[in-house]
Amino acid sequence: MSVFKPVACDCPACGSAIRIDACDSVNGVRRPDLRQEILDDRFQRCRCSACRSEFRVQPAFTYLDVERGQWLLVRPAGDLADWQGFEAQARTIHAEAFGADADPAAQAIGARLAVRVTFGWPAVREKLLCAAHGVDDVLLELLKLALLRQLGDLPLSDAVELRLVGADTRALHLAWLQAADGALAEQLDVPRDLLDELAAERADWQALDAELAAAAYVDLQRFLVEPA
Repeated sequence: MSVFKPVACDCPACGSAIRIDACDSVNGVRRPDLRQEILDDRFQRCRCSACRSEFRVQPAFTYLDVERGQWLLVRPAGDLADWQGFEAQARTIHAEAFGADADPAAQAIGARLAVRVTFGWPAVREKLLCAAHGVDDVLLELLKLALLRQLGDLPLSDAVELRLVGADTRALHLAWLQAADGALAEQLDVPRDLLDELAAERADWQALDAELAAAAYVDLQRFLVEPA
């Protein structure tokens, strides 16, 4: 089920008090239109009824896609410093819905779901792109780390993140994006063969690989952001 709830807020442009339908949960199988809106970077974009300016609601919902084996706890970019707390929360929510106390059918579904937590729109979109293009998200984060070792003068910071923004059979399209709104800082195209090369050398990344594989917050930022 996909659930929306009415929320009162102030327009960021004119300050008018308005009401919006904020997303509480998305089922990517039952509502493929909403999944596509996330992929198209259109989801939860709203227009002020007073000044007609467009703005985007910060994400705070759960995402379920049984066909692609995804369960996500999606949080605003501003919550990133508390990633450890939300990582634990994601596991708790998933366990309540699909764990030992759930009915057998729910447990069977839960066993097929990878539990993830993301912060900001670029991060949740990245997870959906990984599923859409058959990219192992753990391997993707190892690739980002490898790129950081090789490249200099990077725009990476707490506010700017390296994200997958597209893919085809030959290349992964990465970009440094503003975490809060997805604004582009710089783009980088990487041959997709590098993923295969990294997979073959995965033993060289054993410690980091194991940490990411066991995590719900599978993201380069876990190594870069000081936890709250």
